[in-house]
Amino acid sequence: MILENPNQEKKTAVETVQSQLRDQILNFDLPPGTRLHVDNLRLKFDVSTATMREALSRLLIDNLVTTERQRGFWVRELSLEDFRSISEARKIVEIGALRSSLDHRDDNWEGDLFAAYRKLKLVEDRLLSKYDPDLANEWHLRNRKFHDCLVQNCLNPWLIDFRRLLHQHSDRYHRLVLKDNRKHRDVSQEHAEIFRSAIDGDIELCVALVENHIDTTVELIAKRLPQTSQRLAIPLSAERTK
Repeated sequence: MILENPNQEKKTAVETVQSQLRDQILNFDLPPGTRLHVDNLRLKFDVSTATMREALSRLLIDNLVTTERQRGFWVRELSLEDFRSISEARKIVEIGALRSSLDHRDDNWEGDLFAAYRKLKLVEDRLLSKYDPDLANEWHLRNRKFHDCLVQNCLNPWLIDFRRLLHQHSDRYHRLVLKDNRKHRDVSQEHAEIFRSAIDGDIELCVALVENHIDTTVELIAKRLPQTSQRLAIPLSAERTK
């Protein structure tokens, strides 16, 4: 049971529900197009209607949830056009944060990046031999940590916040294609080259490699999304008639 209280515990309940729903959306436990019934969800999480609506409203701000003229909430659908827009924005924000971070490299940054890259490589090596859902989830965590470390010395907090939001949306699409990712690209080699250029302080090379890294993902998802998303999505036209 999630505790509720007019003061701090109330805030914690909203944040807890928000976090759990976010994870379910990102992991496709709640597929794109799923209707989010407030009454059903409040019973599931054992919270008040106000708490559930507040959690959904926060996910609405993050664009993981959509609404339509007071008719309820739905998990945001996926589309190639949407992913292209996310990736275009990602390149602008990511490169700005990366340049700032590499300009302010220090020993702590380098140590954190070494550790993050090593852990990422270990799980990538394991995924080469077989695909496993648990390994795939771990890869997403370590991949995010590696890319976070690259930009962690960025001095602009707005860039960091926008980047976090864009990565969250991009991650939904990445999860669609990871199973076949290793068949079509050597992502481990891409990460190795990005890591070396960052450690060497070669800003222009690192920027070019990261841009190519993002573009390659767009090309891969462009080939896979039409058939994959149909398997995951619930048609909104059908769901909204219920």
